[in-house]
Amino acid sequence: MTLADVKLFLRVDHDDEDDVIEALANAAIAWCEDYCNRKFATGLSATFYLNSFRSASLAYGPVTSITSVVYDDTTGFEQTLDASKYYYDRPNNNPVRIDFHDTPDLEDYNRLPVRVAAAVGAAPNDAVKHAVRLLTGHWYENRRTVVTGTIATSIPFAVEALLSSQRILDMRQ
Repeated sequence: MTLADVKLFLRVDHDDEDDVIEALANAAIAWCEDYCNRKFATGLSATFYLNSFRSASLAYGPVTSITSVVYDDTTGFEQTLDASKYYYDRPNNNPVRIDFHDTPDLEDYNRLPVRVAAAVGAAPNDAVKHAVRLLTGHWYENRRTVVTGTIATSIPFAVEALLSSQRILDMRQ
């Protein structure tokens, strides 16, 4: 989303508050990403920390690929697990599930977690873009934490309704 898109939605035709509007839009994007456990941009990376080589859900993303799995061996040196020793899938757009086989037993000696590096992120769809516009507009019009003399209305519910299909939830852990 561009500043021009947000300003069009806000019906702002001046440049006096561009910095404020851009900051509010960035905060709205961050709120939506946090709510959905997603990054709404492509080409990003994330590191997931696992206690062992047990199956795990990577409930953030969306994970588009696993780039490496790294662990520390018994001597304390970092090792990269061969890609043939793990596999992953994302059934029905749920969190990515990573499974391991024929891996070293780390539970007795390794105090450091297994590190899974992954490519994450996806472009936002129209519902996400509209949720960002709604939040930005709400915060632009209501710049104080308390507004007196008005009837309260709930914008976050509308935002949550727009984002509910985009959430990555892990119910298996």
